[in-house]
Amino acid sequence: MVREIIIAVALGILNTAFVSLSILGNTGGTNFGTALATLVFWILSLVPLFVSGLGYGVKSAAISVGTSAVIAALAIGVPFALTYLGVAGLPVILLVRQALLWRQGNGVTYWYPADRLLLWWAGICIILTGLAMALLGWDDAMRQGLIDGFDQMMAQVAEMQDAAPRMTGEAFVALIPQYMGPMWGLFILLSGCLAQGVLVRFKKNIRPTPELSKMVLPQWLAIAFIGATVLSVLLDGTFPLLGAVEITLVTLFFLQGMAVIHVVSHRWNARAAILGVIYVVTIMMLWMVLLIAILGLMETWVGFRRRFAPPPRQEED
Repeated sequence: MVREIIIAVALGILNTAFVSLSILGNTGGTNFGTALATLVFWILSLVPLFVSGLGYGVKSAAISVGTSAVIAALAIGVPFALTYLGVAGLPVILLVRQALLWRQGNGVTYWYPADRLLLWWAGICIILTGLAMALLGWDDAMRQGLIDGFDQMMAQVAEMQDAAPRMTGEAFVALIPQYMGPMWGLFILLSGCLAQGVLVRFKKNIRPTPELSKMVLPQWLAIAFIGATVLSVLLDGTFPLLGAVEITLVTLFFLQGMAVIHVVSHRWNARAAILGVIYVVTIMMLWMVLLIAILGLMETWVGFRRRFAPPPRQEED
């Protein structure tokens, strides 16, 4: 027990160290390298929290989060510590708790399925968007500072390119919550995957890695996706919360679309090479993400995996 507490505290300290490095790196400039380093440290900062939870349990995750919050309060400030606790610590604890749920039947252990875990993740993205909207509405000074900073940046760009800016600072700030919630949610999701991969590598994972190829999103979510898309077009994207819902659902159906591709591709020749090309094109071209999300949406009613799945002996675990 003492050993686990020490490990949990150490992982909390490591989390705070990564957060501090991301903040220090962000003060050194605004070039691409600095921004990339900051992004990497932000993602890595969540990995120790997930390692603590997925490797040692929910209580361990709570100790790591509490340790990180206390150190952040002392080193950076109480407001930052509380904010980080809300947007990082609590989501990690919630996702770890759900991921470690299980039941047993006929001598078989059934772990909490990946699709339901992703629904919790989607809810976290929406809540984070709401928190960002509330923060911008509550803190007028911060909101005005963001507006002024964007207007100054666009004025400099317009001067260099001799063209009028296409967006005002006020419009840009209004859109921030729409993207911040899903973006931070992606960081959380990626960090959880990295942590599980590390734990599996060293055989310290509590549960097996969820099989995304078997995820089945509910039909009501597909209807919600279509409804959110229609409303977004009709309202011309003026509601950040609606936009965040749409982005989050696109991500979910993209994952289901990738699950379809992985299952169906077992019948392809040169499967590894084709999958590699799909991944590269998806990273380089945004429209591929939308196409794969549409494929995932169609899977809800068509059932490509059921129709084109390979024989059981060819399926991967």
